[in-house]
Parts: sequence; C-alpha cells; structure tokens
Amino acid sequence: MRDIETSRPETSEIVRNGASKVPLWRVTPELDLYESDAEYLLQLDVPGASAEGLNIQILGTSLQIRAESAPTAQGGDVALITFERTVELPVEVDTDSARAQLKHGVLEIRISKSSAARRVRIPITTN
Repeated sequence: MRDIETSRPETSEIVRNGASKVPLWRVTPELDLYESDAEYLLQLDVPGASAEGLNIQILGTSLQIRAESAPTAQGGDVALITFERTVELPVEVDTDSARAQLKHGVLEIRISKSSAARRVRIPITTN
C-alpha cells in the first residue's frame, strides 16, 4: 500500500468546563491513509473512544469521522472530548464495502475503490 496522507490537521477539540474557567484546546488525532490498487486503508488514533461515540459517513469522495466521548470528571472539571475529521479520497469508493474496526484505541477503516476507479490490466491478444 502507498501512504497518501499523514495527519493533516482538521477540526478537533477538547472542551473542559470548570466552575470559573472554560479553556478550549485543539487536538488533532494521528491519521494515516494508505492506498492499494483495490482499496483505501485509514488508521486513526482515538484513545478512549468507544464504538458508540464514533460516527463514520461517506458521501461521494468525502469520508467524515466524528467522535464524542461521555463527559468525565477530572479534578473538579468536566471534560468532553470531541473531534471531526473530513478526508477527501482521490476517487469514488464502493460504500457498500466500507468496514470499520476499533481496537486498542486505533480506528481502522477499509473502503474498496469503485470498479470504475480500479486499475484494470487489459489483456492483449494476437490473431
């Protein structure tokens, strides 16, 4: 597979809501996108995320990933982790083939290229 994108900053944020201050930090999860002749493989670091808190959608060549964690208490503050990433894929994909797996804080998404976007070798005959 060929690496075609590595960690391009998009919209991500961690919001901490304390009694007197509301600081805002931007966080960009690590993202790697690989391409083979048949599919795309996307790997995204999402430590602490659950499958229930993730939403993945494809529209045309846009892959959108959203995550939201349940609020947790940290030192008297409430922490809420959210982010959204949109990745533009170079070609149309087969949305029916898309599958995702979350394991040990890494989200892995595999999407086959559409048949029109796949490289096909044309056999040559001699007569």
